[in-house]
Amino acid sequence: MNFTEVIDNAKRFAGKRQKGDSYDDLLIDRLHNRYTVAVLVCFCIAISTYQFAGQPLECWVPAQFNDNYEVYTNLLCYIQNTYHVPRHEIIPKDPELRRERTLKYYQWINFVLLLQALCFSLPRIIWQSFNDRIGISIGNLVDVSNECESYDEEDNRNKVIQYISDCLERYQEYVSIAHRPGVSLFERIYRRFRLFCHARTGASLACLYIFIRILYILNLILQILFLQYFLSYHDINYIEYGFNVFKKLLSDFSLPESRLFPRITLCDFQIRELGERHKYTVECILVINIFIEKMYFLLWLWFAILLIITIFHTIHIIHQIFFRHSRNVYLAQHLELIPASHLTRRKEFRYYRRYFPIDNLFTLWVISANSNSLIIAEIIDELFQRKLRNGSEV
Repeated sequence: MNFTEVIDNAKRFAGKRQKGDSYDDLLIDRLHNRYTVAVLVCFCIAISTYQFAGQPLECWVPAQFNDNYEVYTNLLCYIQNTYHVPRHEIIPKDPELRRERTLKYYQWINFVLLLQALCFSLPRIIWQSFNDRIGISIGNLVDVSNECESYDEEDNRNKVIQYISDCLERYQEYVSIAHRPGVSLFERIYRRFRLFCHARTGASLACLYIFIRILYILNLILQILFLQYFLSYHDINYIEYGFNVFKKLLSDFSLPESRLFPRITLCDFQIRELGERHKYTVECILVINIFIEKMYFLLWLWFAILLIITIFHTIHIIHQIFFRHSRNVYLAQHLELIPASHLTRRKEFRYYRRYFPIDNLFTLWVISANSNSLIIAEIIDELFQRKLRNGSEV
């Protein structure tokens, strides 16, 4: 693999559209499953490189230590953890009190970052595993609608509109099974319940998407709580640290040394010499904490912003898709773009309000968010004209 291929893969992974790459979700989702994952992986690579190729910890050893003892002390203290006691406090003599102040996170940070990246990817994996089985391949329709922008000939553009209309029409017929006349109430309820498991209720795709959005929100909340547990020690906690640093930055735009990520720590160890154990307490500099401190503040800030944006945008989606008034407004806005008489437009609006599945409307909504929104009105009009040609009741 040459350098150009590496760059192309990085762009694709981070969310830049490449040839053959399709979007079947919205930008907010890609902030979770692409951009955040890419940032976490980059942090993991940086931390791992510094751990294994750099000098993450350096200790001030007694004068009688030779170079080999110094290397041994640095490695031992990094492996067995260090503890933090502020300079204005006396070092406690009780080993248990020292253990309460132990920093246990820095050896595990690269593995935790990979686990976090995986958790951000899981909702995307679930979405891709199930959305095609429902009956509409949104990614394929988005690709086709994007190709429409590059077509100069009207025939090619019409073929794209016909293809998307075919897919939506088939799904609409798929949904209408449970609404056909002559079916008893019990059987209709049973069919709807059974067909929901097979995603044929007309709103299954939209419901699945909302479920995925809830997973993104839960993932963010659980990740913040996990970092609170993973990073906090003694009387210091991660959430409070983020607020304190944020307020400090707003006041004088400086990043103070944090007790959560101390740069100077202490290490206790024993060395056997001539059959005797000699105990030492040395002061160490956690150089790696200079980077870790800034990294976790950026993650705290990003997780907080992303959580707020995702919650409000999910509420907006629920309002747009599942509330009749919002769906009517969406349809009316696109029907206004179609040249037709007032009577025809009223019939068209009445038809879509009564018979158009929510999943079809949701699919058009995703297509317009990822490609050319002007094509949506033409697709809506094409579906209505087909019903007129087929002699269906509108």
